[in-house]
Amino acid sequence: MKFFHIGDLHLGKKIYDFSMIDDQKYILTQILQRAQEEKIDGILISGDVYDKGVPPVEAVRLLDEFLTALSKLKVAIFMISGNHDSAYRLDFGSRLLQENQIHISGSFNGELSPITLKDDFGEISIYLLPFIKPAMVSPYFEEEIPTYQRAVELVLQRIELKKENRNILLAHQFVTWRGEAEQSDSETYTLGGVDEVDATVFFEFDYVALGHLHSPQKIGREEIRFAGSPLAYSFSEIRRKKTITVIELKEKGQVQLEFIPLLPKRPLREIKGPLAGLLEAGRQEGGSQDYIRGILTDNGMLNDPMGQLRSVYPNIMTLEIEAQGKSEERQLEYSAEEMSPQELFALFYERQAQKEMDEIQKQVTQKAWEGLGGEGE
Repeated sequence: MKFFHIGDLHLGKKIYDFSMIDDQKYILTQILQRAQEEKIDGILISGDVYDKGVPPVEAVRLLDEFLTALSKLKVAIFMISGNHDSAYRLDFGSRLLQENQIHISGSFNGELSPITLKDDFGEISIYLLPFIKPAMVSPYFEEEIPTYQRAVELVLQRIELKKENRNILLAHQFVTWRGEAEQSDSETYTLGGVDEVDATVFFEFDYVALGHLHSPQKIGREEIRFAGSPLAYSFSEIRRKKTITVIELKEKGQVQLEFIPLLPKRPLREIKGPLAGLLEAGRQEGGSQDYIRGILTDNGMLNDPMGQLRSVYPNIMTLEIEAQGKSEERQLEYSAEEMSPQELFALFYERQAQKEMDEIQKQVTQKAWEGLGGEGE
């Protein structure tokens, strides 16, 4: 039996106020096309379906279209909530949807009951564990639960796992192996690692479909994996390949993994250099629709660099200026309270531009100050 494993869709996400809905629709269409080509039996969606607890209408519509298209392909759907989702909103209609092989677990209700599938090699038991915190689990156990690790351990201990079956678990937690996992800027961090769950708690399962971290990776074992997000959601992810994880289960103990690359409509990328050079490069390539992080290396003042860059890079998201060379820290001869506004501005300019103001700039600054009602030197 063959499955796709995806997660962290973050439908409705914005990056620097750029809506990603169009890009998300493009990538979900790509996943649908590959699902049809690969003739998969099921898809595992491991949480953070939406980017916010109250998603925008277009995000809800996009998920509806995606699930409907999968259902028409006779693909069984298994989906859990993540820490970004509203568990109860995701649960809505889940009992009715089960009739169409759409299995959704938004909120934890104290136990995990398997969904059983059959093929030529026997039974496959699929368990859906939505995102949990100790406070969500403690009402169902007669002990204090201090950590996420203990919460997951207690929940899994209640499962009467049939060892002869091939057992799959969906989970959305910060799972690490010996305290390590590859993260990116677009993920949620918790100080002190209190939300970490060690991969050893999942070792009895044949495959664990994880969500939460955006970089595709194994954790401890090849069969315990984060699918990663289907799109890059921060510039820290631009060098990471996005994939669909393909799982083929044969007889017990035989799990075959493949990875299908996903190609975005508009990739995130960085451009760096002087303004004139970046503009010329953009014109030579006929303009670019990519999502851009610009880093300027010019010294001195520039006239509307963002506006100029946007003329050839319409989807530039952010712009930074990297000053050349290192400024020397020096002790001020006087405290800031004793310096005039003109002196303070001159010092600010020097540290930003890595050079002193010339006489013309000083005269312009003086006239501006006098125009504001300030006294001359």
